[in-house]
Amino acid sequence: MKILKLGQMLGGSNAPSGASEFENLYSLSFDGVDDYVDLGDADVFTPNNSGANRGMSFSFWTKIPSLQEKMINKSYAYSLGSYRFEYRIQTTFEGKLLLTLYSAETSSNRIDFKTTTVLSLNTWHHVSLSWNLGLTNADIVAHLDGVKHSVANGNATWNEVGTFTGVVNTINPLEFAKLLNVYGQIHLDEVALFDDAISDSTAVSIYNSGSPTDLSSIPYLIGWWRNGDTAGTSVYPTITDDSSNSNDGTMTNMDSGDIVTDVP
Repeated sequence: MKILKLGQMLGGSNAPSGASEFENLYSLSFDGVDDYVDLGDADVFTPNNSGANRGMSFSFWTKIPSLQEKMINKSYAYSLGSYRFEYRIQTTFEGKLLLTLYSAETSSNRIDFKTTTVLSLNTWHHVSLSWNLGLTNADIVAHLDGVKHSVANGNATWNEVGTFTGVVNTINPLEFAKLLNVYGQIHLDEVALFDDAISDSTAVSIYNSGSPTDLSSIPYLIGWWRNGDTAGTSVYPTITDDSSNSNDGTMTNMDSGDIVTDVP
């Protein structure tokens, strides 16, 4: 899908010199058996690693063929006799979006934020999740296809288990479509992380009426994986990080054919 920037929409000689178009041509297809992307462990992947207290946000496009799918995970690395936990994003057995944040590296202390909306199957959806680092049910907000979901709006729930104080930096790698030894059968595209709790208006602008758009100018972008764009299968097995941090990912148990032209 080609998305025209403003200058191009003006057309002809009125378009500013150097105008270019944003192209979203590829996504990743995961088989649900053993496919995943390994992005390694980088400090910037942990909420508030900068210490700036702005928050953290996730943005991505996904298409799922069934319920209870694994999407994004930074948990379940085994070290010093126990598993270590930070966060994970998945759909539940009901098909609802679930963000889990872990405190003190343990699953015994966590926050579960869940939308009441069920994701339609075999349909591309845009997801954004924003956490301002606060500890109340007003401090996490989601947008599904540009629609705000929050406890206050009545279309999300928030549940604290144990005592939650904040996410701790662990040795966990960031992974797409994997949670421990369970894998997601999903399509995933345009995954981004921000060292900021993005605003409602920013979330809506990223959704862009259903068309992926250029995220490079959004402040505090700490990771942006376009999952094949713009070179296609020739990039295999590398999934490039188009943020300034250059934390590239590796397609694991996958082949070049998993970079597909099915895109939002």
